[in-house]
Amino acid sequence: MKEIVFIRFKNTKIGGAEKYLMRLINALKSQKSQVFSTGDYGIDLTIAAKIPRFLPSFLRFLLFLFAYENFRKKNPNCLYFSLERVLHCDIYRAGDGIHQQWLSIKNDTLFKKFKNYFNPINLIYTYIEPKLFQNAKIIIANSQMIQNSLIDTFNIPKEKIYVIYNGIPIPQSTNKQAAKASLIKNFPFLANKPLILFVGSGYERKGVKQALLMLAAIPHKNWHFLIIGKEKKMTLYQKLSKSLKIAQNVLFLGPRDDTPSFYEASDIFLFPTIYEPCSNATLEAASYQNAIITTKQNGASELFLQDYILDNPNQIAKGSEILQTLLNNPNLLKTTQQKCADSTAHLTPQNNLQQTLKVLETLQ
Repeated sequence: MKEIVFIRFKNTKIGGAEKYLMRLINALKSQKSQVFSTGDYGIDLTIAAKIPRFLPSFLRFLLFLFAYENFRKKNPNCLYFSLERVLHCDIYRAGDGIHQQWLSIKNDTLFKKFKNYFNPINLIYTYIEPKLFQNAKIIIANSQMIQNSLIDTFNIPKEKIYVIYNGIPIPQSTNKQAAKASLIKNFPFLANKPLILFVGSGYERKGVKQALLMLAAIPHKNWHFLIIGKEKKMTLYQKLSKSLKIAQNVLFLGPRDDTPSFYEASDIFLFPTIYEPCSNATLEAASYQNAIITTKQNGASELFLQDYILDNPNQIAKGSEILQTLLNNPNLLKTTQQKCADSTAHLTPQNNLQQTLKVLETLQ
């Protein structure tokens, strides 16, 4: 059997891609595998690409690509599985989506288009992607949305693309009442209110502004909105909540390491994202029995009740209407929560791993 070389530019320690990669490596203990990376995946596993840290990120990435291509040419008999945008590999997992598609959504003004055009990393990614998709023998997409984009934008044959949704840790049991009681001990003002949750870093792409507008349109204020995640311009969103006169109902919590406890305590997960290949936060919230409201631009939306999926994040009136329907009907809310949980029950890391290993076997 061929030695497998996984490609990942760096190791963020807590990233979803890194966890996915380590599961694969652990499952392949009987078969030799290594990681080509600037990060450390274990001394005996990592083929280190030593690149000076003081260089700008785009230049470090270019040097990484150059080092990888040299390594691949010197070791032609390995099987190359990339989680990074590279020019050549056998299998590519498109976990970060399609950069060209993201730019077309992001560049909604002339200024943004001009600004992003001269961003070196955008130029690098848009140059590499078409060649990567054509050269790879197999592409793993984490949603039908990404598969369709590969076909429509790059004319990639459907039979070359395998759709494997992200694997998430499925809770053994969920006790929302106990979780709420525990949360209320720390935040007493949350008592006796339905809890609406948002989890994600980078508020502009993930739709916090649109979420606040939807909530502001609800006539009553018998709810609380909890926002978890990192954001450089946090004060702008805090000011927006004040100008919308809902600041007393919105709690900005920043990044946290106890997110599962909030998933379990909340009732509705509101995530009107602009672009998300397949949001793990959405899947995890659903697994903890949250009703999911998101957009078609989130690949994870394919798994849930389409009545609660927005055509785009700017459907403010529809989003507000869905929220009111669920908040005003406890029985419907409970039924929806259970349906959403059922939709994710099969998305275990083990199932994801088995599907990925079957793809690997086709090239061995």
